[in-house]
Amino acid sequence: MERRGFLVSLFLLKVLLYSGGYSKVSSCLDSERKALTTFRKALNDPSNLLSSWDDEDSDCCKWRGITCHNIAGYVLKLDLRSFSGPSLSAGIDPALVELKHLQLLDLSYNDFNGAPFPQLLGSMKELRHLHLSDAGFSGRIPHQLGNLSKLISLQLSSYSNNYLSAKNLWWLTSLPSLKYLDLSYVNLSMISPTLASINFTSLRLLDLAANNFNSTIPNWIANISSLVSLHLASNNFHGNQISGKIPSSMEGMKSLIVLDLSGNNINGIIPLRLGNCVELKAIDLSKNMLSSGIPNSLGLLCQLQTMHMSNNSLSGKLPSSLKKCTSLETLDLGYNNFSGGIPTWISKSFPALRFLSLRSKMFTSNIPPQ
Repeated sequence: MERRGFLVSLFLLKVLLYSGGYSKVSSCLDSERKALTTFRKALNDPSNLLSSWDDEDSDCCKWRGITCHNIAGYVLKLDLRSFSGPSLSAGIDPALVELKHLQLLDLSYNDFNGAPFPQLLGSMKELRHLHLSDAGFSGRIPHQLGNLSKLISLQLSSYSNNYLSAKNLWWLTSLPSLKYLDLSYVNLSMISPTLASINFTSLRLLDLAANNFNSTIPNWIANISSLVSLHLASNNFHGNQISGKIPSSMEGMKSLIVLDLSGNNINGIIPLRLGNCVELKAIDLSKNMLSSGIPNSLGLLCQLQTMHMSNNSLSGKLPSSLKKCTSLETLDLGYNNFSGGIPTWISKSFPALRFLSLRSKMFTSNIPPQ
């Protein structure tokens, strides 16, 4: 599924994360200025991102990417995300751990060129937000991240390089406040599909796309009833261990707004009880091996705006219950085996529709005029 809607929601989340509780201050702690200077010297900065850091005697709270506590003066936020291509490289100096009160660290979209994942981050126990997506770190994600018990958001996506991997995820059991977890494009092929004891009651956003699970859809994922957004695209899933279907346990995920299972090897039928996820606004089951028809129960998804089910083996007639989904903007059912006439209600039921694909050699009529 196009990740545009998800990226919009992620942007809004970051606005909330980055804006709450921070304020500029007139001076910083001498010990933290020295730590930042040492950290800076270990970096390659060809884009001169940190030019404001060159004056070792200046107020570090005014340096680029630094935000301090408005009274105590210690550093709360270090935001060195690159917005215009890789900027920082080399390695992470241990002096970084001297920022004892750091709550947000963002080094995303830089290029540390395969440097080992910095285990020392596991000792920075005040961190709430750790964002290292596409930063070019390599190796195993260290279990020491389990020490960051106050963590709210963890972004370790490796979309550009696929350097990162994980042997297990048991350290996540120590992150009770975690709300956003992005491990997309991380090699999780060694992860056990059974993590029953992990309590994810706070988790709202989970992105495990392109992780090469090469297994069944893990049952522990379907047990996270608090999820609002779930992305499991391109994982080579085989369906459910018992019946080869999307796990029926997903019916309990009633808070879901976005569900993406596209690009896997899921077979069987679309579960009837998926219609119980009445908060869904976007669903993508495209590029799988689903068969039979679209269940009438999906007509209960009255808030649905985007439905992608192309490139499966779905058949039969389109259920008239879908006309209840009056908020649909995208309806993509192409490259299936639907038969019969294209229903007349298609042109009347979706006033907000912007994209429609019904390509099927089995249809016996054209799209009716509006």
